[in-house]
Order: sequence, then C-alpha cells, then structure tokens
Amino acid sequence: MSADLLSEAFPESLDTLATEAATYASVQLQVSQWTEQFEVSLGGETIRIPARLRFRNNHADEALNGDIRLMVRCLRSRSSDGFERQRTVRDLLRDIQPWAAPFIVALIGEYLVEILDDIAGVFGESVPEPIIEFLRENPAYWFLTKQRVSSYWNVYYRRSTRKKD
Repeated sequence: MSADLLSEAFPESLDTLATEAATYASVQLQVSQWTEQFEVSLGGETIRIPARLRFRNNHADEALNGDIRLMVRCLRSRSSDGFERQRTVRDLLRDIQPWAAPFIVALIGEYLVEILDDIAGVFGESVPEPIIEFLRENPAYWFLTKQRVSSYWNVYYRRSTRKKD
C-alpha cells in the first residue's frame, strides 16, 4: 500500500497534508500490505478509503502535530487492531474535521461495542455537523452501515445482557 494510494483517502484540496500523512503512515505498515478500498463522497469528491491496514506497531504519532497527525490517526482507524481503532477514534472525536467523518462512520459500521460507546458518548443527543453532512452526501453508504450494525447486533448481541437498549 503506497503513500499515493493512502492519500486518496482525503480530498484533493488537502493534497499536500494528505501526502505527508500518507507517507508517514505508509512506512509504518507491514511489508506485505494489500487492502481493498471503499469509495465515498466528501464535498462532492470521490475519496477511496482503505478497508483495513496492518501496521507493524501501535505508534502513537506523538511527533506529529495538527491536521497531519489527525490524518495519520484517520489512516490508523483502519488498523487490523481493534484497540488501535478505538484509540484513534478517541483522538478523532476531540475535534471532528469534515475529512475525518468517513473514518468515524466506517467505525460505526464495524460494530465494536466499545468504539460505539465512545462515539455515542461524544455525540450525546446531537450528531456533529461534519457527520451529518457526510451522511447526507452518502445515503447509500449510511444505509449499508445501518444494515451492518443491525446484522452484527443480531448475530452477537441479540441474546446478550450487556446492552438492553
């Protein structure tokens, strides 16, 4: 998975930052790396987000600042490690950027209850505007996400006493 392919996960208007973040993330990937990408719209532009990435470590990206750090965190939200995905979404939820919305919504569709709890805790009763705009622009993707959540709940939690609601 090259830096060029990773940078496709962000709008062209952020190309310089996206290239820097993608270059940083690409050297942290396992050597044998391949993943599918899924397409969504963001601001009228089609972006291609990696379905899953395998990182060599759970590097915290502390040396990075600002949007580049958050973009690397977006890419790490596609990690094969669920704990890493949870750490990254917590960072992304602190200051939700429009270009981070697809990554957050993708995590909803993966239905890891602990990540959903983190997202629900931040959203509360009102969904942040960048998420709403992304969902409006991608109704088919949102429909698919809701189907995934329903399916996962049905298979893994229908009989669970963990969550009544």
